[in-house]
Amino acid sequence: MKIRACMTTILVLLSMQGSLRAGDRLSAGLFNSYKGFGISLDYAANEDILNSYIIYADTYRMFDGTYGDAGLKLVYIHYNRLSSFSSERASFDLLLGPGASTGYARDWGTDRLGFIFTADVAVAFKVRFIRNIDLELGAFAELGFVTGNNGSQFLLSMYDNGLRQAFIPFLKIMKRF
Repeated sequence: MKIRACMTTILVLLSMQGSLRAGDRLSAGLFNSYKGFGISLDYAANEDILNSYIIYADTYRMFDGTYGDAGLKLVYIHYNRLSSFSSERASFDLLLGPGASTGYARDWGTDRLGFIFTADVAVAFKVRFIRNIDLELGAFAELGFVTGNNGSQFLLSMYDNGLRQAFIPFLKIMKRF
């Protein structure tokens, strides 16, 4: 059941943007953060817009030994370039944009996993090296809901981790194709 819900979410997120075109710039790589770790796929149809898809294992309270199992999160961010400058070896971009997240993760102060649905805002600083390697340092905040059940009751509550972990940075290491 959980796998089907995650796969459905992936398909919905990917269908939101349509298909890739011949001129699109594509990059793929690793997502690393104290929040979790996973993979990222970015593509840009032009110089000012970047669409980012991230799938990562949500490791909330795993590093301190409180919990032994990870959640799974899917994140889509539609970045707009605010500023840019270049040197002979790299270009630098300041990015800001809205997004959405979903997944099966643990929330603040609960010991159970639940489905999350959030609206996101992200900011990032991206360095694009001439050797087709990108580094992106950023953070994103999530505002939304988490579901769960407590015996026979269905619970819907605010997703507290989305705001509590808003300032935890992430680092993406990407290869451009």
